[in-house]
Amino acid sequence: MSWIMRRRSGVICSVIGYSCLWIARPSIMTDETTASRHPMGRETILSDLSKLALLSHFPVLLSIDHLEPTMSGISYSAEAAQTLVAIYSTPDVVAQREATIRRLALKLGEQVIDVGCGPGFLCESMAADVGATGRVVGIELSEDLVRFATRRKGQPCIDYRLGDAARLDISSASFDVVVSTQVVEYVPNADAALHEMYRVLRPGGRGILVDTDWDTVIWHSRDEDRMARILKAWEDHCAHPRLTRTLAARLQASGFIVGRVEGYSIVNTVYDQSTYSHGLARLISEYLGKRNFDSQAIADWLADLSNLSQQNSYFFSINRYFFTVTKPTQG
Repeated sequence: MSWIMRRRSGVICSVIGYSCLWIARPSIMTDETTASRHPMGRETILSDLSKLALLSHFPVLLSIDHLEPTMSGISYSAEAAQTLVAIYSTPDVVAQREATIRRLALKLGEQVIDVGCGPGFLCESMAADVGATGRVVGIELSEDLVRFATRRKGQPCIDYRLGDAARLDISSASFDVVVSTQVVEYVPNADAALHEMYRVLRPGGRGILVDTDWDTVIWHSRDEDRMARILKAWEDHCAHPRLTRTLAARLQASGFIVGRVEGYSIVNTVYDQSTYSHGLARLISEYLGKRNFDSQAIADWLADLSNLSQQNSYFFSINRYFFTVTKPTQG
Protein backbone atom coordinates (compact mmCIF):
# COMPACT_ATOMS: atom_id res chain seq x y z
CA MET A 1 0.00 0.00 0.00
CA SER A 2 0.92 3.60 -0.32
CA TRP A 3 1.87 5.06 3.01
CA ILE A 4 4.09 8.09 3.37
CA MET A 5 3.60 10.90 0.92
CA ARG A 6 4.48 14.54 0.63
CA ARG A 7 4.25 17.27 -1.97
CA ARG A 8 7.45 18.83 -3.39
CA SER A 9 7.47 21.41 -6.16
CA GLY A 10 4.09 20.26 -7.34
CA VAL A 11 5.16 16.61 -7.57
CA ILE A 12 3.33 13.94 -5.62
CA CYS A 13 5.85 11.77 -3.79
CA SER A 14 4.76 8.47 -2.31
CA VAL A 15 5.87 5.31 -0.63
CA ILE A 16 4.20 2.47 -2.43
CA GLY A 17 4.05 -0.67 -0.38
CA TYR A 18 3.31 -2.82 -3.34
CA SER A 19 6.46 -1.90 -5.15
CA CYS A 20 5.43 -2.40 -8.78
CA LEU A 21 4.43 1.10 -9.90
CA TRP A 22 3.14 0.67 -13.42
CA ILE A 23 0.14 1.25 -15.61
CA ALA A 24 -1.20 -1.99 -16.94
CA ARG A 25 -2.34 -2.56 -20.51
CA PRO A 26 -6.09 -1.80 -20.88
CA SER A 27 -6.86 -5.48 -21.39
CA ILE A 28 -5.47 -6.14 -17.93
CA MET A 29 -6.97 -3.12 -16.25
CA THR A 30 -10.49 -3.89 -17.38
CA ASP A 31 -10.48 -7.51 -16.31
CA GLU A 32 -14.06 -8.21 -15.23
CA THR A 33 -13.18 -10.95 -12.76
CA THR A 34 -10.87 -8.62 -10.87
CA ALA A 35 -13.38 -5.78 -11.03
CA SER A 36 -16.22 -7.89 -9.70
CA ARG A 37 -14.20 -8.61 -6.54
CA HIS A 38 -13.64 -4.97 -5.71
CA PRO A 39 -15.73 -3.82 -2.72
CA MET A 40 -17.08 -0.81 -4.60
CA GLY A 41 -18.38 -2.92 -7.43
CA ARG A 42 -17.65 -3.72 -11.04
CA GLU A 43 -19.05 -0.55 -12.60
CA THR A 44 -17.07 1.82 -10.35
CA ILE A 45 -13.72 0.16 -10.83
CA LEU A 46 -14.14 -0.39 -14.55
CA SER A 47 -14.95 3.29 -14.92
CA ASP A 48 -11.79 4.33 -13.08
CA LEU A 49 -9.65 1.81 -14.90
CA SER A 50 -10.95 2.94 -18.27
CA LYS A 51 -9.78 6.45 -17.42
CA LEU A 52 -6.32 5.09 -16.67
CA ALA A 53 -6.34 3.24 -19.97
CA LEU A 54 -6.48 6.58 -21.74
CA LEU A 55 -3.06 7.41 -20.34
CA SER A 56 -1.31 4.76 -22.38
CA HIS A 57 -1.87 1.72 -24.55
CA PHE A 58 1.37 0.23 -23.26
CA PRO A 59 3.09 -0.15 -19.88
CA VAL A 60 4.20 3.22 -18.52
CA LEU A 61 6.85 3.41 -15.85
CA LEU A 62 6.44 6.08 -13.23
CA SER A 63 9.27 8.56 -13.11
CA ILE A 64 11.48 8.21 -10.08
CA ASP A 65 13.81 11.08 -10.85
CA HIS A 66 13.08 12.57 -7.44
CA LEU A 67 13.48 9.43 -5.34
CA GLU A 68 14.82 10.62 -2.00
CA PRO A 69 14.61 9.96 1.73
CA THR A 70 11.96 11.86 3.65
CA MET A 71 11.38 12.22 7.36
CA SER A 72 8.90 9.36 7.27
CA GLY A 73 10.09 7.15 4.45
CA ILE A 74 11.38 6.74 0.90
CA SER A 75 9.42 8.72 -1.68
CA TYR A 76 8.62 7.89 -5.29
CA SER A 77 7.72 10.78 -7.55
CA ALA A 78 5.04 10.81 -10.27
CA GLU A 79 1.29 10.54 -10.60
CA ALA A 80 1.09 7.60 -8.18
CA ALA A 81 -2.39 8.55 -7.03
CA GLN A 82 -3.71 7.97 -10.56
CA THR A 83 -2.11 4.57 -11.00
CA LEU A 84 -2.71 2.88 -7.65
CA VAL A 85 -6.17 1.74 -8.68
CA ALA A 86 -4.63 -0.33 -11.48
CA ILE A 87 -1.98 -1.79 -9.18
CA TYR A 88 -4.51 -2.73 -6.54
CA SER A 89 -6.68 -4.51 -9.09
CA THR A 90 -4.03 -7.01 -10.21
CA PRO A 91 -4.75 -10.59 -9.06
CA ASP A 92 -1.64 -10.77 -6.87
CA VAL A 93 -2.65 -7.68 -4.88
CA VAL A 94 -6.31 -8.65 -4.67
CA ALA A 95 -5.34 -12.04 -3.24
CA GLN A 96 -3.09 -10.47 -0.59
CA ARG A 97 -5.83 -8.04 0.40
CA GLU A 98 -8.28 -10.91 0.80
CA ALA A 99 -5.73 -12.81 2.91
CA THR A 100 -5.42 -9.77 5.18
CA ILE A 101 -9.19 -9.53 5.60
CA ARG A 102 -9.45 -13.21 6.52
CA ARG A 103 -6.80 -12.86 9.20
CA LEU A 104 -8.37 -9.74 10.68
CA ALA A 105 -11.69 -11.54 11.29
CA LEU A 106 -13.46 -8.26 11.93
CA LYS A 107 -16.73 -8.06 13.84
CA LEU A 108 -19.74 -5.80 13.48
CA GLY A 109 -19.30 -2.53 15.32
CA GLU A 110 -15.51 -2.62 15.60
CA GLN A 111 -13.41 0.52 15.24
CA VAL A 112 -10.49 0.02 12.82
CA ILE A 113 -7.54 2.20 11.79
CA ASP A 114 -5.54 1.52 8.60
CA VAL A 115 -2.15 3.22 8.86
CA GLY A 116 -1.11 3.93 5.30
CA CYS A 117 -4.41 3.29 3.55
CA GLY A 118 -3.41 4.37 0.04
CA PRO A 119 -6.45 4.52 -2.26
CA GLY A 120 -8.62 2.88 0.39
CA PHE A 121 -9.37 -0.51 -1.11
CA LEU A 122 -8.62 -2.37 2.12
CA CYS A 123 -10.65 0.18 4.08
CA GLU A 124 -13.65 -0.46 1.83
CA SER A 125 -13.38 -4.19 2.42
CA MET A 126 -13.04 -3.75 6.18
CA ALA A 127 -16.01 -1.38 6.29
CA ALA A 128 -18.21 -4.10 4.81
CA ASP A 129 -17.28 -6.32 7.76
CA VAL A 130 -17.69 -3.82 10.62
CA GLY A 131 -20.97 -2.50 9.22
CA ALA A 132 -22.79 0.76 9.85
CA THR A 133 -22.24 0.55 13.62
CA GLY A 134 -18.48 0.28 13.15
CA ARG A 135 -15.88 2.73 11.94
CA VAL A 136 -12.85 2.56 9.63
CA VAL A 137 -10.31 5.38 9.62
CA GLY A 138 -7.72 5.41 6.86
CA ILE A 139 -4.56 7.44 7.46
CA GLU A 140 -2.64 8.66 4.41
CA LEU A 141 -0.11 11.48 3.98
CA SER A 142 -0.99 12.21 0.35
CA GLU A 143 -3.68 14.84 -0.11
CA ASP A 144 -4.40 13.45 -3.57
CA LEU A 145 -4.97 9.93 -2.30
CA VAL A 146 -7.13 11.08 0.59
CA ARG A 147 -9.21 13.06 -1.89
CA PHE A 148 -9.34 10.09 -4.27
CA ALA A 149 -10.36 7.62 -1.57
CA THR A 150 -12.95 10.00 -0.10
CA ARG A 151 -14.54 10.54 -3.49
CA ARG A 152 -14.83 6.81 -4.08
CA LYS A 153 -15.86 5.68 -0.63
CA GLY A 154 -18.99 3.59 -0.71
CA GLN A 155 -19.85 3.46 2.99
CA PRO A 156 -20.45 6.29 5.48
CA CYS A 157 -18.55 4.55 8.30
CA ILE A 158 -15.24 5.25 6.52
CA ASP A 159 -13.19 8.36 7.32
CA TYR A 160 -10.05 9.14 5.33
CA ARG A 161 -7.59 11.53 6.95
CA LEU A 162 -4.22 13.09 6.26
CA GLY A 163 -1.60 11.77 8.63
CA ASP A 164 1.95 10.50 9.15
CA ALA A 165 2.60 6.95 10.37
CA ALA A 166 5.26 8.21 12.77
CA ARG A 167 3.07 11.01 14.20
CA LEU A 168 -0.59 10.03 14.21
CA ASP A 169 -2.98 12.84 15.06
CA ILE A 170 -5.31 10.37 16.75
CA SER A 171 -6.47 10.13 20.36
CA SER A 172 -4.91 7.37 22.41
CA ALA A 173 -6.82 4.11 22.92
CA SER A 174 -9.33 4.96 20.17
CA PHE A 175 -9.47 1.75 18.11
CA ASP A 176 -10.22 -1.94 18.50
CA VAL A 177 -8.07 -2.95 15.52
CA VAL A 178 -4.99 -1.55 13.80
CA VAL A 179 -3.77 -2.72 10.41
CA SER A 180 -0.71 -1.63 8.44
CA THR A 181 0.40 -3.39 5.29
CA GLN A 182 3.95 -2.90 4.04
CA VAL A 183 4.44 0.39 5.77
CA VAL A 184 7.02 0.02 8.50
CA GLU A 185 9.78 -1.31 6.25
CA TYR A 186 9.83 2.07 4.48
CA VAL A 187 9.78 4.28 7.58
CA PRO A 188 13.29 5.21 8.78
CA ASN A 189 12.05 5.61 12.35
CA ALA A 190 10.20 2.32 12.35
CA ASP A 191 9.95 2.18 16.13
CA ALA A 192 8.13 5.53 16.22
CA ALA A 193 5.49 4.17 13.86
CA LEU A 194 5.07 1.05 15.99
CA HIS A 195 4.74 3.10 19.16
CA GLU A 196 2.05 5.21 17.51
CA MET A 197 0.07 2.13 16.48
CA TYR A 198 0.30 0.82 20.04
CA ARG A 199 -0.81 4.15 21.47
CA VAL A 200 -4.00 4.47 19.42
CA LEU A 201 -5.08 0.87 20.11
CA ARG A 202 -7.38 0.21 23.04
CA PRO A 203 -6.24 -2.16 25.81
CA GLY A 204 -7.12 -5.65 24.62
CA GLY A 205 -7.18 -4.47 21.00
CA ARG A 206 -5.53 -6.40 18.21
CA GLY A 207 -3.82 -5.77 14.90
CA ILE A 208 -2.01 -7.11 11.88
CA LEU A 209 1.16 -5.78 10.30
CA VAL A 210 2.41 -7.00 6.94
CA ASP A 211 5.98 -6.45 5.75
CA THR A 212 8.43 -7.92 3.25
CA ASP A 213 11.85 -9.50 3.66
CA TRP A 214 13.58 -8.60 0.42
CA ASP A 215 16.13 -11.38 0.87
CA THR A 216 13.31 -13.86 0.21
CA VAL A 217 13.16 -12.93 -3.47
CA ILE A 218 13.79 -15.95 -5.69
CA TRP A 219 14.07 -14.89 -9.31
CA HIS A 220 15.24 -17.43 -11.84
CA SER A 221 17.83 -16.03 -14.21
CA ARG A 222 20.35 -17.52 -16.60
CA ASP A 223 22.97 -15.18 -15.12
CA GLU A 224 22.92 -15.67 -11.36
CA ASP A 225 25.69 -13.15 -10.70
CA ARG A 226 23.87 -10.42 -12.59
CA MET A 227 20.66 -11.25 -10.75
CA ALA A 228 22.43 -11.00 -7.40
CA ARG A 229 23.97 -7.63 -8.28
CA ILE A 230 20.61 -6.23 -9.34
CA LEU A 231 18.83 -7.32 -6.17
CA LYS A 232 21.66 -5.99 -4.01
CA ALA A 233 21.48 -2.59 -5.68
CA TRP A 234 17.68 -2.58 -5.32
CA GLU A 235 17.95 -2.84 -1.53
CA ASP A 236 18.59 0.89 -1.29
CA HIS A 237 14.97 1.65 -2.22
CA CYS A 238 13.83 0.53 1.22
CA ALA A 239 14.72 1.79 4.71
CA HIS A 240 14.55 -1.68 6.26
CA PRO A 241 14.80 -4.43 3.60
CA ARG A 242 15.07 -7.14 6.30
CA LEU A 243 12.72 -5.60 8.85
CA THR A 244 10.73 -8.79 9.39
CA ARG A 245 13.71 -10.40 11.16
CA THR A 246 13.56 -7.83 13.96
CA LEU A 247 9.90 -6.83 13.74
CA ALA A 248 8.66 -9.18 16.48
CA ALA A 249 11.24 -7.82 18.91
CA ARG A 250 10.42 -4.24 17.92
CA LEU A 251 6.72 -4.88 18.41
CA GLN A 252 7.36 -6.36 21.85
CA ALA A 253 9.54 -3.38 22.77
CA SER A 254 6.62 -1.14 21.82
CA GLY A 255 4.39 -3.02 24.26
CA PHE A 256 2.58 -5.41 21.94
CA ILE A 257 2.06 -9.10 22.57
CA VAL A 258 3.09 -10.84 19.37
CA GLY A 259 0.92 -13.78 18.43
CA ARG A 260 0.97 -15.72 15.21
CA VAL A 261 3.57 -14.90 12.55
CA GLU A 262 2.83 -16.30 9.09
CA GLY A 263 4.56 -16.19 5.76
CA TYR A 264 2.69 -15.21 2.63
CA SER A 265 4.18 -15.88 -0.78
CA ILE A 266 3.58 -14.25 -4.12
CA VAL A 267 4.59 -16.71 -6.84
CA ASN A 268 4.67 -15.96 -10.57
CA THR A 269 5.43 -18.59 -13.20
CA VAL A 270 4.78 -16.25 -16.10
CA TYR A 271 6.16 -12.82 -16.86
CA ASP A 272 3.37 -10.59 -18.11
CA GLN A 273 1.59 -7.42 -17.14
CA SER A 274 -0.94 -9.12 -14.90
CA THR A 275 1.79 -10.16 -12.45
CA TYR A 276 3.51 -8.46 -9.58
CA SER A 277 6.98 -9.45 -10.73
CA HIS A 278 6.54 -7.82 -14.14
CA GLY A 279 5.82 -4.45 -12.56
CA LEU A 280 8.58 -4.93 -10.01
CA ALA A 281 11.13 -5.69 -12.74
CA ARG A 282 10.22 -2.51 -14.58
CA LEU A 283 10.44 -0.42 -11.45
CA ILE A 284 13.81 -1.93 -10.54
CA SER A 285 15.15 -1.29 -14.02
CA GLU A 286 14.23 2.39 -13.93
CA TYR A 287 15.45 2.81 -10.35
CA LEU A 288 18.85 1.33 -11.20
CA GLY A 289 19.00 3.20 -14.49
CA LYS A 290 18.82 6.48 -12.60
CA ARG A 291 21.74 5.36 -10.45
CA ASN A 292 24.26 4.62 -13.19
CA PHE A 293 23.86 0.87 -12.95
CA ASP A 294 25.12 -1.01 -16.03
CA SER A 295 22.38 -0.26 -18.58
CA GLN A 296 23.32 -3.23 -20.76
CA ALA A 297 23.06 -5.56 -17.79
CA ILE A 298 19.56 -4.24 -17.08
CA ALA A 299 18.47 -4.68 -20.69
CA ASP A 300 19.90 -8.19 -20.82
CA TRP A 301 18.16 -9.08 -17.56
CA LEU A 302 14.74 -7.91 -18.78
CA ALA A 303 15.21 -9.77 -22.05
CA ASP A 304 16.19 -12.88 -20.11
CA LEU A 305 12.99 -12.71 -18.04
CA SER A 306 10.87 -12.45 -21.18
CA ASN A 307 12.68 -15.33 -22.85
CA LEU A 308 12.33 -17.54 -19.79
CA SER A 309 8.59 -16.89 -19.73
CA GLN A 310 8.24 -17.69 -23.42
CA GLN A 311 10.05 -20.97 -22.80
CA ASN A 312 7.87 -21.83 -19.77
CA SER A 313 10.90 -21.58 -17.50
CA TYR A 314 10.03 -18.41 -15.59
CA PHE A 315 9.89 -18.40 -11.79
CA PHE A 316 9.56 -15.60 -9.24
CA SER A 317 8.71 -15.73 -5.56
CA ILE A 318 8.71 -13.25 -2.68
CA ASN A 319 7.59 -13.58 0.93
CA ARG A 320 5.59 -11.14 3.00
CA TYR A 321 4.94 -11.82 6.67
CA PHE A 322 1.78 -11.31 8.70
CA PHE A 323 2.40 -10.35 12.33
CA THR A 324 -0.64 -10.67 14.57
CA VAL A 325 -0.47 -8.49 17.68
CA THR A 326 -2.56 -7.59 20.72
CA LYS A 327 -2.31 -4.81 23.28
CA PRO A 328 -2.33 -6.01 26.89
CA THR A 329 -5.49 -5.24 28.83
CA GLN A 330 -3.36 -3.77 31.60
CA GLY A 331 0.03 -2.16 31.89
